[in-house]
This record gives sequence, C-alpha cells and structure tokens, in this order.
Amino acid sequence: MTISADFTSRWFDLERLRDESFVSRIEFRRECVSTNDFALSLPADNQSPTLVLTDSQTGGRGRGSNQWWARDGSLTFSLRLMPATFSVSHEKWPLASLTTAIAVADTLAEFAPDQTIGLKWPNDVFLNGRKICGILVEPPKGSTSELVVGVGLNVANSLSDAPPEVRTLATSIFDETDNDFSPSDVLLKFLQRFETLIRDLGNDSLNLNERWQQQCTLTGHQISLESGDHHIIGLCRGISDAGAINVETNGIVRPWYGGIVRRIEEREH
Repeated sequence: MTISADFTSRWFDLERLRDESFVSRIEFRRECVSTNDFALSLPADNQSPTLVLTDSQTGGRGRGSNQWWARDGSLTFSLRLMPATFSVSHEKWPLASLTTAIAVADTLAEFAPDQTIGLKWPNDVFLNGRKICGILVEPPKGSTSELVVGVGLNVANSLSDAPPEVRTLATSIFDETDNDFSPSDVLLKFLQRFETLIRDLGNDSLNLNERWQQQCTLTGHQISLESGDHHIIGLCRGISDAGAINVETNGIVRPWYGGIVRRIEEREH
C-alpha cells in the first residue's frame, strides 16, 4: 500500500485512511483542479482501489456542464476501482452512483443523526432539504474494467460566503449541526460504509430499490425530466431494480435511465 503526497495535508490523516480502509493507494495533492480528472489520468495498474484526495479542489465537475462549489473544509475525492474486485458485473455499473449516494447518506446519519437526509436520483444527497453532496461516476477512456467514483461533500466548510444562488440551494454538515467535524473522519466512515455496500451490490444482498425508497426526495411528486430530445412531466414512482427512475405519465409508468430531473414544487393554496 502506497501513499504519494506533494504536501502535508491540513485535513487528512493519510496513514489512517490507508490502514483502516480498503484502498490500496492514496494520491494526495495539496491543490487539484478536479480529483476525477486526476484519477482518470492515472495509468492502469494493480494498486486499485486508488483514492485521489485534495485539500483544495478548484474546478470540480458535476454532471453535464455543472461545477461543484468547494471551499476550505469541504471533502472532495475520487476512487478509481475495478468493480469486478467486488463481484460487481458490468451490467451493474449503472448502480454505482446510487450505491455511492446511499453510502453518503449512511455516513451523514453518523455525523448528523437528528437531521433529515434525502436522496435525489441519480447522484445527489440532501440534508434538511438542501444539497450537501454531488456524485460523478465515469469510466476511464476506453476502459471496460475500471470506474472512477467522484464525491463532493460539504463537511467543515460553511456556505455563508457562497454566492446567493448556491447558498439558497446547498448546505454543509457544519451549517446544519454547528459541529466542526474532521473531513478525514467523515471520509474514513464513508470508505468503510462504501466497501460494505459495494460488496453487497456484487453479491446481490443489497436491496437497492427498497433502500433508496426510504429516503427518495422525488417519489410521489411531480417532476420534469429532460433526456436528449425528450422533455416530460410526470409523477415519480421510485426507481427500478436496474436503477432507472420510474415516471408515470397518462397512467403509464416508464423507466428512464438518464436525464436531468427537477421536482415541480406544489403551488401554495
């Protein structure tokens, strides 16, 4: 197990993360534009899973053209792994983002136990109605054996100085609990939980549909979904066993495997 670091981290105990989690290699950079981009650029080797970690991410990517707003004390990292190591078949790769979101939700339950945690298909986690985590899963170019799982989670950073459009939509553990938790402790808890869940996914013991349903923020609500040339409005009926979002329109339920989803807020009477 190796650690490569260009600086002594302010936030993370790299040795503890290596010794108490399933990662085989840690690549730490004091500053990084995007941990996902860094992870994607690594050569394939036998040291998977690799954790790419930074104290400061300056240009984190979200889905599409979205960017992740991160400041000092936020947790931004990527895992480069071989799903087959955990018996996760290629057919289950689309479930990696949903599994990661559940691992984040379970981690938040440890550090913010009295708060309301929500899951928004396919890659967002909410705390008390505001976004606290974004997830981006993508394979290295040309690879059929590896995935990169990127996570941005607001931990010890306050969003009080964020742009107004961000501040009204997002939050952090610190903002919701007033507790200054260590990003290193939160990351370690996530890694331990993620390993359990990804193995459960591989051996078919993770009832993803039922587990997701417990905290889904969209089920039973009107939503809009944009996917390619399609723009539909319908009622969310949860997710399918294959990880698609089920949308009911005109009495017919159809699964959608990708797209941008927005909840349509009910008008006040």
